[in-house]
Amino acid sequence: MNQFVFPIKVYTKDTDYGGVVYHSNYLSFYEIARSEWAESLGFGIAWQKDHGVYFPVRSAQIDYLKPATLHDKLEVVSKLTKLGRASMLYDQYLRFALRPDTIISKATIKIACVDTAMRPRPLPAALFHELQEIQCEH
Repeated sequence: MNQFVFPIKVYTKDTDYGGVVYHSNYLSFYEIARSEWAESLGFGIAWQKDHGVYFPVRSAQIDYLKPATLHDKLEVVSKLTKLGRASMLYDQYLRFALRPDTIISKATIKIACVDTAMRPRPLPAALFHELQEIQCEH
């Protein structure tokens, strides 16, 4: 599973009065998809707490290409494109579920691995090896 596709539906809470998704909610959509992927691989929040690690966003670059609007059915496609000893780089994009060739937004998100005191630390070895199996080339 070198990519993960997660469905998103746009609700009123995600939009402005004109029914267009707020720019900051794209980050939320990307976060939800990465979190769900982590859960599906077995290293979600409970696993992180048990291992004393957290995965905060270190940087995010987003390009907005087309607007998403109220009631749109979308998909977030996520790919792990680079794996460091203490970081992960994801390429993600948002597309219309019914028109998967139409990309709405693209993002590159860098995730750090930190301990409970928020100091950088290496990814746990078992996780690092598992993630090597799903890493994609750019």
